[in-house]
Amino acid sequence: MVDIFDTNNLYPDYDSPLKQHFNNVFDTVFISFSPFFKIMGNNKEQIEVSSTKIISLEELQEEDHIFQNLKPNNKRVIYTNDNPNYASDNEIIEKGFPVRWQYILENTDLNTSSEISQALRTSIGALKKEYETLQLKEILEHFTIENKIYHPIEGRITLLSLIEIYKCLTYLQKTEITMSDEFFQDVETIEISTLSISEFVLRVRGYMYLYPTDRSLLFTIEWDSFFFLMCGDRKSLDHITFKFDFEGFYTDENTMHSWDLL
Repeated sequence: MVDIFDTNNLYPDYDSPLKQHFNNVFDTVFISFSPFFKIMGNNKEQIEVSSTKIISLEELQEEDHIFQNLKPNNKRVIYTNDNPNYASDNEIIEKGFPVRWQYILENTDLNTSSEISQALRTSIGALKKEYETLQLKEILEHFTIENKIYHPIEGRITLLSLIEIYKCLTYLQKTEITMSDEFFQDVETIEISTLSISEFVLRVRGYMYLYPTDRSLLFTIEWDSFFFLMCGDRKSLDHITFKFDFEGFYTDENTMHSWDLL
């Protein structure tokens, strides 16, 4: 039997059903939405809600000289995920509180979680032209800017989600976790029982795969995603999704990575 941990295969191919990929290890996969958030006491007149912004070729070349020979192209749109006007890590950890996707649906003309995901992915240039939903993006951005609601960062388990993961792991008495980058070049096992929430979050942020050393759970994410996967047995996931602030849905036999486009 193939073990996804031993073969470093901790995220499914885009063409494979999510649940099928994990079925030799876990019977259940929960898609957990990365939460929007607000900053408590934020008195800024206007905020930039996304960590991603569009920059010019000149700005890109100034940031990184490796692009000095890149030729201008009017059809090219360059995005950077380093917006200095986005909320800082410390602000999010100390003063951030989540805004659920359901709240967005209840207060905008967006109708489904799929539409929120499409709007978010369109906003960072992550979709092919035929899948872009500029109208949904405009609806989302109008509401979030007006209400000072920050968008989650894509492709990483967000800080607020990591806070919930810490609470979950400590509640389940999981004292050691293994974390890895996408290519399994940076793999570490750490003791978390002595870490505070903020120490844990700052220690593990940026890693794409997290799991307790007994491999009873897996938290995993892929590039350009505004959701991550929680894998385990159904009873455990029912319990922790109810007790902690994980918003999302359970996959069925046909749910794919691009569930929002199907």
